[in-house]
Amino acid sequence: MQSVRVERGVAVPMRDGTVLRADVWRPAEGGPWPALLQRLPYDKSSSFMAQHIIGLEPLQAVEAGFAVVIQDTRGRYSSGGAFNPYLDETEDGLDTIAWVRAQAFCDGRVGMYGASYIGATQLLAARAAPEGLIAIAPQLTAAEYHDVWSYSGGALQLGFLLLWIAESLAPVDLLRRPAGAERDRAQATLLEILRDPHAAYARLPLDRDELAELAPYYREWLSHPARDVFWQLIDPSTAHRRMDVAGLHIGGWHDIFLPGTVRTYTGLRAQAPSAWARQSQHLVVGPWAHGNLGDYQGDLWYGYGGASAALDLTATHLEFFRAAAEGRPAELPPVKIFVMGADAWREESGWPLARAQETPFYLRGDGRANSAAGDGGGLARTPPGPDEPADHFTADPADPVPTAGGATFLPGVLYGRNSGPKDQAEVERRQDVLVYTGDPLESDLEVTGEVVIELHAASGAEDCDWTARLVDVHPDGRAYGVVDGILRARYRHGTDREVPLTPGEPALFRFPLGSTSQVFRAGHRIRLQVAGSNFPRFDRNPQQWVPVATAGQQDLRPARQTVFHDALRPSRLLLPIIPS
Repeated sequence: MQSVRVERGVAVPMRDGTVLRADVWRPAEGGPWPALLQRLPYDKSSSFMAQHIIGLEPLQAVEAGFAVVIQDTRGRYSSGGAFNPYLDETEDGLDTIAWVRAQAFCDGRVGMYGASYIGATQLLAARAAPEGLIAIAPQLTAAEYHDVWSYSGGALQLGFLLLWIAESLAPVDLLRRPAGAERDRAQATLLEILRDPHAAYARLPLDRDELAELAPYYREWLSHPARDVFWQLIDPSTAHRRMDVAGLHIGGWHDIFLPGTVRTYTGLRAQAPSAWARQSQHLVVGPWAHGNLGDYQGDLWYGYGGASAALDLTATHLEFFRAAAEGRPAELPPVKIFVMGADAWREESGWPLARAQETPFYLRGDGRANSAAGDGGGLARTPPGPDEPADHFTADPADPVPTAGGATFLPGVLYGRNSGPKDQAEVERRQDVLVYTGDPLESDLEVTGEVVIELHAASGAEDCDWTARLVDVHPDGRAYGVVDGILRARYRHGTDREVPLTPGEPALFRFPLGSTSQVFRAGHRIRLQVAGSNFPRFDRNPQQWVPVATAGQQDLRPARQTVFHDALRPSRLLLPIIPS
């Protein structure tokens, strides 16, 4: 084992004179070496944030022949300047990479790594194609910062954004502010959120002066609900054709940002400028949620192999970066996924799986689980007849359907208390949740890929939300969520424009529930839930044609919702089935 030298708080000047601080880990003798760079807003000196949760141990990287640079981003912890999420990361990333390459310890080749916002610092730097950047390893992160990160299907990611601000961003920002009445008010707001996050989620309007005082950027995000120029200017997904880098994309089936992980992998595999870069993209997806890479997710245990430790993510990273530095293919599969239900890892040649067959399951019967129909409606592979009656429920934003698992970021995030496969009994007892269940399966059925719903429906309001969830029903009746999604009706034609509904007029609402890999075992049943809210994961739709961010309690209106499933309007669930 060779000796390691660590330099703390090294000054890294930016083009505007701001000084950011970094810790440099490198072998005590020899060099130069390829450098691995992590830029994070969560404290470079925290072994938990900078090492454990990232999956790459810097000491092992140094022993493998790399220098490692871990930097506090602008305005965070030891670095100077003011923190404004996303906006400075491209230029600061470029300047930092140039600084690293100019150091005697670096041989001119740089890789970047890290999870969540640290993945954002990679993509926002890579979009500018900096010289010397050869590889990135974005983990549990989005492809852009409107879709999935801030909004999903047009609905605000309320649960994530407010908790991210309260737990990770605001406390450090407040310490940097001058003492006085403004800081005292912001501190009181922060303590109120941390004392009872669920009460904070419920308060209206969303855009409140005290929140803007605590986190000014939150008001800016709320003021851009559509995917407008504000978001387009900071979107790295439009630059895949310039990103001549190898990629190691690590995600979780229950991670809030999984759509971004998949999108960046498929985008670079198809559009990266060189054949080497296109062929050097790797995707790893475990049964994980955001911040929790363990074997226990939600209410289910995936076996000891489900934990990230079973993969040795440090070894995976090091083989990936070593191959990129040497200009050779990494000894890693193009795709490695954990198949839930079978609870086993499997290697694949690409994503989506070419052998997946999109198979429709049609909504049938009465979906009201609490009506005389008992268990609700059915799911069938044959289309419905002409006389199937529609189903109705009342969606009331004053009494929203509570979040029950899924790809959430709610209190207890680090041990998955409110994420992943949670029991659905409480949700399915509600009068405002439609339930459609298939017959018991005669043999195992694997669903691997993106799940989509095509919903023929009408609303009594000018705007509403539609939510849907795929559920695995066990033989004893226990029902666990697999994947779910949402669509805000005003964005049914795309999140870049708002179009009101005509109350009572049928329309087709097509939206993804997300990607998964799930084996429904023989004797289990496939179920679909349809509802009008999923709170507090997403904000509530007031169901009026008003700005959602400024709507108050007095603006909330119930609406009668109708779901059609007849021959002319065959609502259906589209599942990517893997042939046995």
